[in-house]
Amino acid sequence: MLVYILKFFSKLLFIESPPLFSVAALIEKGGKLLFLNLSYQKGLGLPGGIVQEGETLEETLKREVLEETGLKVTKSMYFSSVIGSYKGIPTASVVFLADTLGKLKSSEEGELVWMRPKDAIGKLFYKDSATAVVEKYIAFRQG
Repeated sequence: MLVYILKFFSKLLFIESPPLFSVAALIEKGGKLLFLNLSYQKGLGLPGGIVQEGETLEETLKREVLEETGLKVTKSMYFSSVIGSYKGIPTASVVFLADTLGKLKSSEEGELVWMRPKDAIGKLFYKDSATAVVEKYIAFRQG
C-alpha cells in the first residue's frame, strides 16, 4: 500500500522516485546456480535483497545470503548490474559472483534449489532483470 501511495504522490508532484537498490548472488556448484523457489511469488529468484540504510552493497550481500540460504559469503566479485522495476517502482540491482561456506538452509523467502542456468530461464519471477543476468552468466561461462 505504501508503495502505491509513494508512486501516486511522486507522479502528482512530477518527482521521479529514486530506484530501490538491491543485490543478488550468483552461487555456483557443479555447473548449477542456487535459486530460491519464492514463497511470496510464483517463480524463482536469486538470493539477495534490498540494501538497508547505512549498509554497503557487500554487507547487504553477506546479510541477505546468510538470511536466505544459511551460507556465509567468503568471497565476492562484481558481475553485473541491472535496471528494472517492481510494481512500477524503479530498481537497480548489483549482482555478485559469490563463494560461500556452510550448510544450506531454506528460509521463509523460499525453498532452495540447484538448477542449471538455462533450465531456470523460463521459471524466473523477475522476468526482465533476472533473465538478463542469468543469460549474461551463461554467456560468461561459455566464453
